[in-house]
Amino acid sequence: MTFFKLSLRLILVLTFMSVPVHSQSSEPTAAPVDDNRLKQFLSHLTSFSADFEQTLFNEFDVELEKSSGKVTLLRPGKFHWEYIQPYSQFLISDGKDMWIYDKDLQQVTVSAISTSIEKSPASLLAGDTDLGDDYIINDMGTLDGADWVELASSDPESQYNSIRLGFNGEQLSGMVLFDNLGQTTRIVFKDNHRNEPVDTSLFDFKPPAGVDVIDNRE
Repeated sequence: MTFFKLSLRLILVLTFMSVPVHSQSSEPTAAPVDDNRLKQFLSHLTSFSADFEQTLFNEFDVELEKSSGKVTLLRPGKFHWEYIQPYSQFLISDGKDMWIYDKDLQQVTVSAISTSIEKSPASLLAGDTDLGDDYIINDMGTLDGADWVELASSDPESQYNSIRLGFNGEQLSGMVLFDNLGQTTRIVFKDNHRNEPVDTSLFDFKPPAGVDVIDNRE
């Protein structure tokens, strides 16, 4: 699995409830621009944990792969993103470094968090960024009972053209990410726990004995 695909999945973005996330052809009802909904949600977010289901589609909306697992987030900057099916893989950050551990390959890659997820969906939810610096924010209206906000990247070099986030009450119910290769990633979160105590040991990673370690921090 390449680092690019791992970064794509990292999306992580991390948060939310089981609400149907439709294909690109399903468009929410347009509504006036209002980014306060998203900013207010993030300003009060300290921790989040959930199960997730993630699906990747190509430019023709054909399913390429599906995965599932668990995620735990502690702002700012700490997260533990575990893929359980169809393979075992971990993305872990202590706020300084990000570790990618592929259990099947017995390989670990470590990078500085500033270069690993800067201006990415991960930095959106786990970080402490000014959204207006990197995104043009638009209210997309309501679809399937969720209120959707779109973040269109203002950086032509960004990995993602746009990110959509769906809100259901005080929860973020789904995410849809459109990358610059025409692929779409959709994430649904289940069994959400917001701003509850989390096990901080989840964010401390030490490579298991015998694994290959690729250190990109230099």
